[in-house]
This record gives sequence, C-alpha cells and structure tokens, in this order.
Amino acid sequence: MKITVPDTAIETLKSILAENTDKPQNIRVYFQGVACSGPSFGLALDEMEEGDVSTEVEGLTFVMAPNEYEVYGDIVIEDTGFGFRVIPESMVGQSCSCDGGCGGCCGE
Repeated sequence: MKITVPDTAIETLKSILAENTDKPQNIRVYFQGVACSGPSFGLALDEMEEGDVSTEVEGLTFVMAPNEYEVYGDIVIEDTGFGFRVIPESMVGQSCSCDGGCGGCCGE
C-alpha cells in the first residue's frame, strides 16, 4: 500500500493526532460512496482491523480495508487549504464530470 501525502498535510495530521491522544492513532482511509466525480474517500482515526493493509509515512500509520484497497489501489491525499482531498492515485488529474448541477462536486 502506498499513500502520497504532502508535507503540509503530514503536519496537520500529526497535530490532529496530538490533540486526540485518547483516540486511536491510526488514520483510516475509507470509501464513502460514489458521486459524479468518482469514488469519494474520507479519513478517520481508527483501530487497525485484522486483515487491514497499512503503511507508515513520516511516522503516521495509514490503514485501509483490504477489499477497498484491492478495488481502488494506492491513495493520494491532497491538501486543499480547506481540508483534504483523498483520491485513488489512478485518478489524480482527472476532472469532474458534473455540469454544476450535482450539488457541489469538484470544489464548486
């Protein structure tokens, strides 16, 4: 499993973990659903489950369900300045297919 994370996001995630020492210290990448712009993923603090795939980046442990990793593969986390955009590596640079009528995909 490979996770690509910019330095700004690493610092933000480390800060979140430091503020939440009473919570699990793994960062789960999870599938949220599909919108007009493709699959949507989120991040959450979570325990590692049996069978999860994982990787460490700059002292951060990222975990993902094996079936989701099998379907979507490696992940890129982009720092938008207003949060994170979590997308499969194979979709980096793809544009949104919505026409503006889907309620806000693609940062509209």
